[in-house]
Amino acid sequence: MSRTTVAADVATALRLSTAAPTGAVAEAVRGRLREHIKAHADQADRYAHSLPEGRARDVAIDTVRHARTLLPAQSGKDPAAGLRLLAKGADYLSRYASAQETASRPAA
Repeated sequence: MSRTTVAADVATALRLSTAAPTGAVAEAVRGRLREHIKAHADQADRYAHSLPEGRARDVAIDTVRHARTLLPAQSGKDPAAGLRLLAKGADYLSRYASAQETASRPAA
């Protein structure tokens, strides 16, 4: 999944979280965000663990871990907050996966 696709879904989710955090459209976006998280989690985790020891590494590892906890459907919670959390999780994991991909490319 491209960063552009993830960014579009994140922007949509953030708009929906303030206007209409429930309903069919919001559920469809939630599903896509979960798919983005699943698709990028392993590569994002490799990136997080490749960082040098320190706060940035700890934050990245915890971000990946937290995003994975969002994968099961969350019932009975604030739908707007849940949508924002999924959006931010997908966004960060996509960024980390992209950074890992760039770091893994051989130098030209």
